[in-house]
Amino acid sequence: MASTRGGSHMKRMFAGPWWLGVFALAACGESIGPTRVSVTVGPATVQKLVGGSFSFRAIVKDAAGNVLAGHTVAWTTSNSAVATVVSTHTGTDSTTALVKGVGPGTANVTAAADGQSGSAAITVVPPALAFTTNRDGNDQIYVVDAAGTDVLNLSHNAADDDWPSWSPDGSKIAFHSDRDGNFEVYVMNADGTGAVNVTNNPAWDDVDPLWSPDGSKIAFTTTRDGNDEVYVMNADGTGLVNLSNNPAKDYADGWSPDGSKILFETNRDGNWEVYAMHADGTLPVNLTNNPALDALANWSPDGSKIAFDTDRDGNFEVYLMNPDGTGLVDLTNSGTNEAFPAWSPDGSKIAFGTDRDGNDEVYVMNADGTGPVNLTHNPAFDGYTVAWRGTGVAHAASPLRVHRQARR
Repeated sequence: MASTRGGSHMKRMFAGPWWLGVFALAACGESIGPTRVSVTVGPATVQKLVGGSFSFRAIVKDAAGNVLAGHTVAWTTSNSAVATVVSTHTGTDSTTALVKGVGPGTANVTAAADGQSGSAAITVVPPALAFTTNRDGNDQIYVVDAAGTDVLNLSHNAADDDWPSWSPDGSKIAFHSDRDGNFEVYVMNADGTGAVNVTNNPAWDDVDPLWSPDGSKIAFTTTRDGNDEVYVMNADGTGLVNLSNNPAKDYADGWSPDGSKILFETNRDGNWEVYAMHADGTLPVNLTNNPALDALANWSPDGSKIAFDTDRDGNFEVYLMNPDGTGLVDLTNSGTNEAFPAWSPDGSKIAFGTDRDGNDEVYVMNADGTGPVNLTHNPAFDGYTVAWRGTGVAHAASPLRVHRQARR
């Protein structure tokens, strides 16, 4: 009987309400239902170029701070016109999302799990400059932001792609490439897509495109007449006209801001000089008149100055002169080689190439020559050509175009 009473007592002990059992389990650390989590996304802020990508990382933890391995995370951006999620990957201790910059602006990148979320911010900026580099083993066209913090390969081709020149609205880039066996002028979208051969002349080389200020024309250099001449064509490749028409070598350098004149360099006087001619090829005038080598000239955006390259001091320096060739000023005066100056759209800065650090880099300085800053910081050859977005101007590093001439 005692045994029966004991059994009944035990039954009564465990025959209480069902929720007491659940409470007991919870009190022992067993959770029922979803676990409350926290989501952290990093890094907190990122700046990328339009067309560039970045991999964000999300870590999901439980209430005790333990990482939840393989947890499902949903990724979104707050503005698909600025940035979009391209792909995601779930790892053992975190989840990553590859986010691509689509257009200028700032967007939040959010990762959500179990009703909780974390966010980071991506700021997408347009490129400031295009330049040519051999950091991938051959000449490729890259873009860089104004601070030099982000670079992006636009051309991605096994051929040599050189001499980028922006359309005035920044939507297109003209360049030359030997991807079809000889050098031709191409036009691609600003993100590197949609490259089109606009010269399409397999017999001769067409190089050094320079977009006119109104975007309707492209000046370029060609050997189609048996020697180097400056031609102009419509932006779609039609309507070709020989502007220089001289037995000497003539190379296109840059348009005046109003499109009425074109700077070019020529050896028609026995050495290399900077000339200006009307946009129809008439009235060529020697601006430099010096026995040294003068080349690679282009106008400031307001038309008041011309920057050019010269070795009249024994090494190559960036000089300024007035549009009539007077008022010469040595801007770089470094004792090393500086070349191919390119004005910023507002005229406050000049980009140039230099070997002052022991290898070729792209620098930017104030228009008076002060405050030089290295933008590229790479052991490769950076700066075979440099062009500011919004100006269309590009220039080649070798004052005599030795690199280009050797390939013809």
